[in-house]
Amino acid sequence: MRIVMLPGNASWRTAARDALSARGLEAVAVDTANEALQAAREGAGALVVDAGSANLGEVSGLLRGSEGVENLPLLVVVRDPLREPLDRSFRLGIDDYLVESAIHQLCDRAVALEKGDPWTGVRASAGRIVLADADRARRQLVARILRHWGFDLSFAMDFDELAEQLRRDPVPRVALVAHDLPPDGASTALPKLRSARPGVEIPWVLLTDPDRLPQAQDIARAYGSASVFDRGGSPENIIFLVNDLLQARAADARRSARLLHGGPVSFWTDGSPEMFWAYSYNINRTGLYVRTLVPPPLGTLLHVWFRPPFGEGLAAADAQVMWRKEYGSKAGPLHPPGVGVQFVRVPVADAAAATAGYEALLEEQEGSGAESGGVPPERPRTTRLRVK
Repeated sequence: MRIVMLPGNASWRTAARDALSARGLEAVAVDTANEALQAAREGAGALVVDAGSANLGEVSGLLRGSEGVENLPLLVVVRDPLREPLDRSFRLGIDDYLVESAIHQLCDRAVALEKGDPWTGVRASAGRIVLADADRARRQLVARILRHWGFDLSFAMDFDELAEQLRRDPVPRVALVAHDLPPDGASTALPKLRSARPGVEIPWVLLTDPDRLPQAQDIARAYGSASVFDRGGSPENIIFLVNDLLQARAADARRSARLLHGGPVSFWTDGSPEMFWAYSYNINRTGLYVRTLVPPPLGTLLHVWFRPPFGEGLAAADAQVMWRKEYGSKAGPLHPPGVGVQFVRVPVADAAAATAGYEALLEEQEGSGAESGGVPPERPRTTRLRVK
């Protein structure tokens, strides 16, 4: 792949060329907008421009108005994504941005644009599940199936251990509980455990034998997010039940309106020293759409910092990638390349900031009479929120 570069910083350009060359990628440096257009027409995988360049608008206009290269990925280089006017760059039609101090991440973008995998080695966990059953053989049977599908398992053998596991982070996506969990069974345990994570609803699956099925179904009917697994069937059936519960939760989470919102986002995965900067595209009460040319794998658990609507600082959240869109993909919603993430844990103070910003954005949209998603992204600003 050939990368065309028009950055203002000569030392950055040299370092970027060296980094690309080490990965077998070609870099071509140009000095003017017309030279950039000509180099793009001669064949390029992407065009990289300094975000502070006075002729960024000219470069973008030439590129987007020229047949054959109008869809060429356009990236800008920034020094500080929290202070620079990224909204201006995205309004001019860029596809992504790089932080100057992370030169090597240009290579990740190039790999992604070549339809390669810049996330090789990252394990995309499906999340944590708590499995509570005193019978070791039954635990092993279920755990084998769930691990095969990427879930991380935490075990409990009685009520106290289950309560402890439910309070640990990350929040379990599902709790699998044997109907005969010591000391008093699931019918006694479940009502007591509903307060284990205040404000968080954890779906339950009751594990039961065929002769106890009616009683287990009665228990499940008393709770909104609960199902029953009949041990008399194939062990693989538990994946159907778990997936059904998680899909229902994801659908519920998406019921709040998605509102266009642009702001800096950073994310990283456990065990990785790399932090990627990106830009939000829309937001709802329980998640974000994050635009990036290097979308992480489906199911990946991310640590995310994002700027809530009308905010000036960053809110923190743990989130899971629910769907992704690569550059050039025609499938899925008409969104830029990136990932849709659903929050799985948000600290109390950060949740308050995100909720206040979302509600203010929703109120602004409803006041303007715009349709959902019809408000263009804007620079973060402050507002006076009414306390209701």
